[in-house]
Amino acid sequence: MAHLDLLKGCELHIHTGGGLYADDLLELGKDFYKEINWELFIKGFEETFGVRPDPIELYEDALHGGESGRQRFLHHYVYGHADAGDFARFQAKFNFLICVYRHWRQELQREDEVLRQVVERHRREGIDYIEYRGMASIGPDEPEAFIAYHRRHAQTLRNASGNGMTARYAISLPRWAPLESYNLVLQLLEESPELQSTIVGVDFCFFEEGYPPSTVKPFFEKLAQENQQHPERALEVLYHVGESFFDKSLESAVRWCHDIAEMGARRLGHAIALGLDPTVAVARRPHAHETELVSERLAQIEYDVVHRDALTAYGIPIRASALEREWEQLQHRAPSDTVTRPYSPERLHQVRRRQDYALDCLTKLGTVIETCPTSNLRIGGVPSPAHHPVHRFLRSGINLAIGADDPGILNSPLSEEVDWVLDQTHLSAGELVDRLGDPRRFRLGTHRPGAGGSGG
Repeated sequence: MAHLDLLKGCELHIHTGGGLYADDLLELGKDFYKEINWELFIKGFEETFGVRPDPIELYEDALHGGESGRQRFLHHYVYGHADAGDFARFQAKFNFLICVYRHWRQELQREDEVLRQVVERHRREGIDYIEYRGMASIGPDEPEAFIAYHRRHAQTLRNASGNGMTARYAISLPRWAPLESYNLVLQLLEESPELQSTIVGVDFCFFEEGYPPSTVKPFFEKLAQENQQHPERALEVLYHVGESFFDKSLESAVRWCHDIAEMGARRLGHAIALGLDPTVAVARRPHAHETELVSERLAQIEYDVVHRDALTAYGIPIRASALEREWEQLQHRAPSDTVTRPYSPERLHQVRRRQDYALDCLTKLGTVIETCPTSNLRIGGVPSPAHHPVHRFLRSGINLAIGADDPGILNSPLSEEVDWVLDQTHLSAGELVDRLGDPRRFRLGTHRPGAGGSGG
């Protein structure tokens, strides 16, 4: 259906490595699988699944053992429904890809060929605009290697653009060193001005637990200053948040999404915490979301006081005197201590109102949520299609885009993600396109001087 091409032709949420499918790994490793260092994959898989894999045997079975061998290969790479709800399982399987990719990058020094293979697959799928995110396993403590890694990625994507497809790049910064890494990105842009049109943003991904919004406040402050001083190379922020949040209360998970949007993130990855019904969320694990750090509870109290009038208007009672007493009591405890607050039906109802409030605030800010259906069902632990946050998002006024996240390891390309939303929401193709609009309007770099057009 031609009008769905508007959605299926624009990919705004995808990681470079996650674009490799099992058959790509089989092809990339078939001549080198005995030489690859598999330690990361073997160790992680054994720790997570309790089974020690033999990747050399997996390759030999897949190459010479017929369909059964191929299925065993798929089983060790594709993150399926049976793995759902456990990020550690996802990472254990993703390590398979990392080992192959590292061999091509470090030993063969031909990583550009891997990236071109990813881009060509997306070109064949009919995608005309795509923003890749790349995360190096190299930290800012190795500045030259960090810059070289992302320079090669950006150069390859720049060279791959054309013939009806535009590829852009967002550099994923480690959450544990955002400012240090951002400084290296600025150095890269200064040294390689020809890449400024390709590098359009920075991204925060990987584990979000343990990295509250307060940890990136200095980064956002410097970003605003740099963007003002150098608008021609201004970068925008993509931020995975509210995807995996079992370490905190539902209120805090909602707050994280709101805080990051207020700091200036252009697009939020997943934001499941804003759309998953609270009753469903707490039922996913025993005593889910009842316990969080004292530091998180203190941050939530501060948030409630600051937003008191607005929250009250949404039917959320904020009792300032009670919060003040709790604040004083918590001041005598270590931030790393925990507090436990069980959920009642009324508290769950108030979380729904908090979600409404945050969604309305994000809508006013112009923030975009990137929803990735298959990823959310498996990595994010959404228990069923009927409970997927996309239903809540579509009913709200929030800017929304559909992405595939890691289509290779999830074995689900963007076109299937769009079809899934169409099928599960029972909207017509025209209704879905009318609601979402052209996702290209959310592309990064549009605020730079002279930017315009459709991203070509």
